Amino acid sequence: MTVIKHLILSLLCGTLVLTASAAPQEASAKVRIRAVLHDPMKPFVEMYVQGDTGNLIRLNLAMEGLTKPQIVSCPKGTLQLYSSSTADPAKPLANLLASVAVPEGVKQAIIFIVPAGENDKAPYKLMVLNDAFDAFGKGESRVINMTYLPLAITAGEHSKEIAPASIVTVPRVTKVNAMNQAQTVFYRKVDKDWVVLSERPMQFTNTLRNIFLIYLMPNVAEPQIRTLIDTSTGQ
Repeated sequence: MTVIKHLILSLLCGTLVLTASAAPQEASAKVRIRAVLHDPMKPFVEMYVQGDTGNLIRLNLAMEGLTKPQIVSCPKGTLQLYSSSTADPAKPLANLLASVAVPEGVKQAIIFIVPAGENDKAPYKLMVLNDAFDAFGKGESRVINMTYLPLAITAGEHSKEIAPASIVTVPRVTKVNAMNQAQTVFYRKVDKDWVVLSERPMQFTNTLRNIFLIYLMPNVAEPQIRTLIDTSTGQ
């Protein structure tokens, strides 16, 4: 019986080893990103990210609009930004600027970067928007709320509440004037009332993707809004 038990245990161990080796976890996902940095105090800051080979490379940044795309590595599904190209990813705390989890299955993304608050652990905070055209279609808009405040938007026939630290989808606006414009109003909640934060006409067409980035600046109580118009024809 001892020999038989030994054989059974050996077979079971072999099965477990084969099963584990047949389905390894992906060590580092590859994601095609474009980036948006909004930091008026440090507009020329350098940031580094792991490239497709795992080495730290300079993150593409631009003064206006979206950057050119680049392939980056996300160890364990996390995008990490560093202040130096010589930072050690195994010991990142000294040079880590920010990190964010990339949702499973996302292969193309826009990364939004803004300065963090005084109580945040890292100097910057990030949010990830799925940039694939089947997830963010032409004619649609996205609101990126990087504040801790509840907000709302009215764009044409659409009205949406925007939770703190969230991304909200605004479908294509069809109620537009002859210039393809619709009044777009942002609101901030004060106690139980909605107060107008910003109001202006915006253009909505089926060839553009509008992105509204909402953020807070140090010593400024009111949220600020930056509009990005993406004219990409494909990725």
